[in-house]
Amino acid sequence: MAAAISVMSQRGYAATSIQEIADRVGVLKGSLYHYFSSKEGLLARILEESHVEADRVREEVAALGLPPFEELTEFLAQISLWFLRNVDRAHIYFTEARHLTGEHRKKTQRMGREFVEHLHALIVAGQAEGTITTSVNDVLLTEYVLGALNSIRDWPTRAGKQYNAEEMSTAFVDLTRRALRAE
Repeated sequence: MAAAISVMSQRGYAATSIQEIADRVGVLKGSLYHYFSSKEGLLARILEESHVEADRVREEVAALGLPPFEELTEFLAQISLWFLRNVDRAHIYFTEARHLTGEHRKKTQRMGREFVEHLHALIVAGQAEGTITTSVNDVLLTEYVLGALNSIRDWPTRAGKQYNAEEMSTAFVDLTRRALRAE
């Protein structure tokens, strides 16, 4: 999986061959087909594993029993760290998922909707308790947070100065807290 993630992140899904992945791992191409029925199946597995990890983070944060605004910001802190520590995997998710078809596509889209719905539910709950601003529509706030989170994977290459994952996550969460906080 690590070899496939590395190759697909560098070259893109369309330009990556199963043979290239097999060469990187040091096995015969047929050996990979023992585990994956196709290159699309491999991509789907990469994306599904990413969602499973996001769900794990969500469940761990939810288990803390925090108020909605605090749960949201803790989730964003943890998931942004995951994105930054798994930049290649996050890159594949945001650039290559479009290559999925059929059931693979439907499953990945469903998992993506569940992620967004979780963020939205926390924002709505925070607005209801008065800790998140109501001066901006909940759907627009969700899109704002999602857009900022999804772009954090690009920060290491655009920041100029080198920042570590913790510094970038802390900045992201601090900016998000300021933007969402009720006045």
